[in-house]
Amino acid sequence: MKQIKEKIFKEQKIKPIKRFGSVKTKIFINKKQGSKKMISGITIIPQNKSINLHYHKCEEAVMILEGTAIAEINKKKYILKKGEVSWIPAKIPHRFMNKKKEKLKIYWTYANANATRTDVLTGKTNKILNEHK
Repeated sequence: MKQIKEKIFKEQKIKPIKRFGSVKTKIFINKKQGSKKMISGITIIPQNKSINLHYHKCEEAVMILEGTAIAEINKKKYILKKGEVSWIPAKIPHRFMNKKKEKLKIYWTYANANATRTDVLTGKTNKILNEHK
């Protein structure tokens, strides 16, 4: 049996993936790195941009690393600032918006290594890791 070893990830060494136009994502932890239970990474959302309203088949936690977010979760809007964390249960529609002049940087973790994202508008479901190829 293959032994799984701990890993240290350096953000500056991970290539960003563009999503939703100018939004950038970097994935740190996933099955390729040996994780059996989670996926995590960061997303940078520029001024006046957002990610689409969506939901996952698993829980998600999102921490604000830089900037201020408007988090729309289950039709309610919350203002989240640096150091604040949201917990989103499975199948709850949500998105993060940046209405400020500085960039918004979030760290997210999915509680399932096979997490999916379902776009509320289109109804289309994709595996998270397939979106980032």
